[in-house]
Amino acid sequence: MSRTFAGGRQLPAMTHPGATIVSRNITSDPQDGIGKWTDDQVRRATTEGVRPDGTKLVRTMPFDWYVNMTGADLDAIVAFLRTVPPIRSR
Repeated sequence: MSRTFAGGRQLPAMTHPGATIVSRNITSDPQDGIGKWTDDQVRRATTEGVRPDGTKLVRTMPFDWYVNMTGADLDAIVAFLRTVPPIRSR
């Protein structure tokens, strides 16, 4: 089974040279992924870097690149993410 979009990959922490972060699960899994997030919450995380609980995403997530996307393009990203099967991270 593919673990694509299930997170767990080490990535460079852009604001802390030499440090790494671990990517998050963006599948539709309701426990480990974004399955319980509303479409608006997905859009906000994508464009503003803010999770539903108000915590900020690290700068490795290029939300500042997405902030100027058209509404249609952003809706397409959300629609695609809704098609990703749920995968438990643990």
